[in-house]
Amino acid sequence: MKEYQIYPLHIGDIVRDNTNMMYMVDPGKKITLPLIAWLLYDGNEYLLVDTGGTPADGIHYMPYTQAPGCTLREQLQAHGVAPDDIKTVIMTHLHWDHAGNNGLFKNAKFYVQQREIDYAQSPLKIQKNAYNHDLIFQTEYIALNGSTEITDGISVIPTPGHSPGSQSVIVNTAKGPYIIVGDLICLYACMERDPMIINGLHTNLFEYYDSMKKVADTGYQVLPGHEPKVLEHDVYPFE
Repeated sequence: MKEYQIYPLHIGDIVRDNTNMMYMVDPGKKITLPLIAWLLYDGNEYLLVDTGGTPADGIHYMPYTQAPGCTLREQLQAHGVAPDDIKTVIMTHLHWDHAGNNGLFKNAKFYVQQREIDYAQSPLKIQKNAYNHDLIFQTEYIALNGSTEITDGISVIPTPGHSPGSQSVIVNTAKGPYIIVGDLICLYACMERDPMIINGLHTNLFEYYDSMKKVADTGYQVLPGHEPKVLEHDVYPFE
């Protein structure tokens, strides 16, 4: 089985109330959170998980800052990768801060769960702003229905709850599997509570807790969707 290196790409920051990331925990406390795309490399080919957001989206939806050199294109360039080099993009879900740069990847196949496509087309009114319809539906998707092997060493499992079609990406590495969970688990602190703490934005509590348990039961190394500590390492696995 192929082994991959996983590079977290820091492409901006958002400021949110803590309850958005940890439901009903410390309301009123403001926290700064990174937007992260994930570059996967097997020594021959680069793949991407999520494409992050853009400042234009951030102005529309919430405060968003982006330091010089932190556009997704620039972050890829720092690894010697151009957007046209990416042939596979796996979406954990289609919220604006995970799908905002899909249009960069003209040569890529995009993989997402069918349930996510269906919900993004007609979300609950209160969650409509989470999806940038003008952007995400300019991309054609390969619709998945459940657990799927994307390529040797990379597979996805449905982990609904944050959104109906959320999926987590299992990546084989030299030190065992890692699992990129999107916004199912935004912060390590969500997993450290008993019971575990869900995201403030969710569509089904029963599915959410089932998905968190599914991830915890794998025993894999978890990479949360907006965890600042993830950026303490340039690559996973690390020494």
